Amino acid sequence: MGAPPAEQEFHTQIEPHRRAITLHCYRMLGALQEAEEIAQDSLLRAWQRLDQRRAPGSTRAWLYKIATNACLDVLKVRRRRALPHLLGLAASPTAGLGTPLPDSVRIEPAPDALFDVADEAAPGPDHRVSLRESVGLAFITALQLLSPKQRAALLLVDVLDWRPEDTASLLDTTVASVNSLLQRARKNVESRAGDDLASGPADDALLRRYIATWESGDLDAFAELLAEDARLVMPPQAEWYDGRAAICQFLAHIMATRPYRYRLVPVAANRQAAVAVYTAPRTGGEFRAAAIHVIAMRDGRVTQMTRFAAPHLFPRFGLPTQLPDVRP
Repeated sequence: MGAPPAEQEFHTQIEPHRRAITLHCYRMLGALQEAEEIAQDSLLRAWQRLDQRRAPGSTRAWLYKIATNACLDVLKVRRRRALPHLLGLAASPTAGLGTPLPDSVRIEPAPDALFDVADEAAPGPDHRVSLRESVGLAFITALQLLSPKQRAALLLVDVLDWRPEDTASLLDTTVASVNSLLQRARKNVESRAGDDLASGPADDALLRRYIATWESGDLDAFAELLAEDARLVMPPQAEWYDGRAAICQFLAHIMATRPYRYRLVPVAANRQAAVAVYTAPRTGGEFRAAAIHVIAMRDGRVTQMTRFAAPHLFPRFGLPTQLPDVRP
């Protein structure tokens, strides 16, 4: 037996847009799990109002409108998400770690599979934000520091290539207001993330060396990979470390007080170099999911490591939460 007509209609008219709408919500909200929930709710709302759609060719735009408004509603009642280096000063590498930040202010990485969206595969000539930048961690982070309407205007016009007139209609405002929102949003993103947005593409050889130094525990070799002004950011911890010397001093303390074995697996996250990190006791035992490192690189050096303590995200990256302890 085939699916009921209503269910079939959902799968043919609404479901094909799920990934695009989830990606839009992720950019708006900065957290993958929250984006998936809001996207799901938006698609269900759209299905329930399918008879209100204005024209057969407008389904994607109509869904963007529903999802954008759903995200704006969420953003009215919760704190902004941010990475620690945008919230406070760098920590001393000799000080202990404090209380982790709450889930509600954490930014999360996303797997590259989320970004394979058909209508963004060939952007128009007027796009101000490249595809790689628009899903990079620096851009996602900078977005979260904008006001909700600035965020929406920037994404709709500079990323999705909407006309200001259509954006004004969605946001229930004027074209002049949209242009003002865009001007402030562009300025704020550039000031917050200008250098980070200029980070280079993934360097496969550098990534292999990164993995090798972690797994061997060779801190001196690891230090050689870092730019002098590199950053280590570790959400949900509020502490972050500025500069090669501070990072290595902190890591030396961690390796001495928490003696783990490490196994790193390359993953595809935010169109950047990234690894999934598993840890196991020195005495033996299986490796367990610990964190995802998203790595910014430039000129053959690591410029930023963002360590997300997020074992719950491993399945979304197609990874197991445990690996066997296989020794030579």
